[in-house]
Amino acid sequence: MVHLAGQAGRAGQAGRAGQAGRAGQAGRAGQAGRAGQAGRGSSPVDEAALADALLTTREGVLPYWDGSADLTPSNALPTTEFQKLKALSSIPKEVVIDDRLSYRFRPAGGQVLCSELAQTGGATTPLISMSAPDSAFFERQLMHLRSYADLRSDRMGEIDVQLDDITSFFSSALQLDPSRSEWILETLRAVVRLCGYIEFPLKFNFNVARPSQLSTRVMPIIETPTHGSWPSGHATEAFAIATVLSGLLYRQTDDTALFSMHAVSNTDDKLGNLMLRIAMRIADNRVVAGVHYPHDGMAGAMLGISLGEALVNYLSGASGTYTYQMDAPATSENPELTQSELAALLTSATHSEVSFAQAPAARDELLKGVWSAAIGEMTTKA
Repeated sequence: MVHLAGQAGRAGQAGRAGQAGRAGQAGRAGQAGRAGQAGRGSSPVDEAALADALLTTREGVLPYWDGSADLTPSNALPTTEFQKLKALSSIPKEVVIDDRLSYRFRPAGGQVLCSELAQTGGATTPLISMSAPDSAFFERQLMHLRSYADLRSDRMGEIDVQLDDITSFFSSALQLDPSRSEWILETLRAVVRLCGYIEFPLKFNFNVARPSQLSTRVMPIIETPTHGSWPSGHATEAFAIATVLSGLLYRQTDDTALFSMHAVSNTDDKLGNLMLRIAMRIADNRVVAGVHYPHDGMAGAMLGISLGEALVNYLSGASGTYTYQMDAPATSENPELTQSELAALLTSATHSEVSFAQAPAARDELLKGVWSAAIGEMTTKA
């Protein structure tokens, strides 16, 4: 999207706010070392031609230089963590933010650990513990794919766009735009990258077969990814985005009380409910496309919400966050991703409150700076 200068009037694309939620590309960790491109702007000028032109210009304009300095750095050089971050170009900025986020959340088997949570009895309570259903369960889920396939003609446009861009669907509701929502979108991009670091090891651990590996009748309408099906990565990222955006809407001043996604989305009149519905539709579209089971979306929803709540609570001064345990469904059950099913999981006896190890004042200055800047860009509040 960097070459869209001159296309500012394409109003139909106004919601494609930087494509921060490019779910299929969340695991682009291997591009973090693009240091050679870190200072490049968006100019389409041929680089070899530019280098040659700069060489001849320097030779033509510079007088004799004895190697001495003729500039003095300004006293206005950035000093705070966030000021230094603002001065970086996009790739170093991403890497610095990821460095502060990624070590705080770590997948371990079927769990996600958060280093910010206080220890109990010398052990850290997992942010979420997940148990995948057995193969017989996923075979029962195929009956849902049979009925979801009837929606393919209606949903094909959404499915195609969401291969690379899920954030635009949230941006449309909240009027997010790269020119005025820089730090909101930077936050969402960081959330998506964090989800990638979490979801892919979990998929690898559970190694659940895709629907098309169980039946030739599925016939997906998009390419089936080669990694495991459960939990859904698109759902994880969509629900994490929904949760963080809800946090930006509802937590515009610090509060020691815990932020709960369920509490801000449990009725239709709440803005969090719309964020939840958008995430749910994105997750459902992956089932319609034939590459996921409905329960993949449920697992992704729980994972994304737990990560999103932890981030919102950590950055907005809460005393702690919620932890969850997602057990495999009973043998007789065959659930789909619905608001009522999700609410039951979020409020079940398997969730609890766990304190953070650090007081708000001691938490990461750079990440709090990003959060504060994102709040300052919100044009509305709940």
